[in-house]
Amino acid sequence: MATTDLVLEGGGAKLPGLVGAVESLAAAGYDFHRIAGTSAGAIVGALAASGISADEVRRRVFEQDFAEFEDLSPAFRITPWLGKVQGLLFHKGMYLGDALRDFLAETLAEQGVRTWGDLRLPDPGSAIPPERSYRLVVIVSDVSRGRMLRLPWDYEDSLGVEADGQSVAEAVCASAASPFFFRPRSLPARPSTAGGASVLGADGGLLSNFPVDVFDRKDSRPARWPTFGVMLSARRTPAAQWRPNASTFEYARSLLSTMLNAHDRRHIDDPSVTERTIFVDTTGHSSTDFDLSAAAKHDLIASGRTAGEKFLAGWDWQEWKDRFDRK
Repeated sequence: MATTDLVLEGGGAKLPGLVGAVESLAAAGYDFHRIAGTSAGAIVGALAASGISADEVRRRVFEQDFAEFEDLSPAFRITPWLGKVQGLLFHKGMYLGDALRDFLAETLAEQGVRTWGDLRLPDPGSAIPPERSYRLVVIVSDVSRGRMLRLPWDYEDSLGVEADGQSVAEAVCASAASPFFFRPRSLPARPSTAGGASVLGADGGLLSNFPVDVFDRKDSRPARWPTFGVMLSARRTPAAQWRPNASTFEYARSLLSTMLNAHDRRHIDDPSVTERTIFVDTTGHSSTDFDLSAAAKHDLIASGRTAGEKFLAGWDWQEWKDRFDRK
């Protein structure tokens, strides 16, 4: 069995595409040493890092009704539109996000994973310091202070709390809290460190939707194994991404896209990254369409699996090292 680290891009309801790609890697005999992810990538990453098999992750994702994650307070059961407005105006998001947290907490608990201490990873050969040795890392945007959190790595330095006692499900839920869609999550903090007893954690994609370099060695030693990335978009050329910005609407959309993607653009433009990344074509699917039909889930999973198989057919670890991993 081959070993790899894995980094999964965010993509909301397009999550089944990640599942298909992970399934293709597992079927090819890859074992995931560490996993990092943002939003949907954090969700799939948490399930896989907890020890759930790729086949079981696919089954659970396929059987789960994503529409249940669009949860409102029981007081607005009869008038859901009013609940959405109330959530936006007073709580910064239409949906509570509690259903997603409960799904994650229950599923992870079945594997014995509740806090980050349950995901500790003894790894003396790693360049990562022992205090950051975990099977999972999720990206969260700390909107209280305008900074990126890599959890559990940044609990102590940025929030002033011990990582091992914090909830994995809560951190993953924060990473997936899409702005104005889900309410941001309150993450505990020490006032002397963070300036308050908590910070608001929101969608990690605001700051890094594809943290592909999170596990790359920063010392002088070569990589022990590859880090594969999975992106929920077809591989594009620079010409294919050019936008005319012909209208105010198009200009505004380009501004938003630039703000969200600029941090990761340098990675996607780097051949050493693109050559180790699986690009899943999710054309025709929206990241906020949680009313996914069975056919849509099948399509996304199949697209991810096909992309993974195509990638592996041309992947050569030694060739990649010869080209890009020279120290």
